[in-house]
Amino acid sequence: MGITFFSEELCNGCGLCIEECPVDVYVEDLETGKAKIAYLEDCWDCLLCELICPTEAIKVSPAATRRLREPYATAAI
Repeated sequence: MGITFFSEELCNGCGLCIEECPVDVYVEDLETGKAKIAYLEDCWDCLLCELICPTEAIKVSPAATRRLREPYATAAI
């Protein structure tokens, strides 16, 4: 959800985002050989894909989407 920009036109198909994403947000589009977003809702906003992309095809904005994690519910004793 932190991915605010993804350009298939700028993507050169290097696959770095696919290899390095810790939660597999990206997959290879078998028709184009380029990356595509498959699981946007799984994005951790870690910025790794933006930092590693050699063509600046990806932009992430964690400040706009940072979500607080809810603590686990505890059973009443």
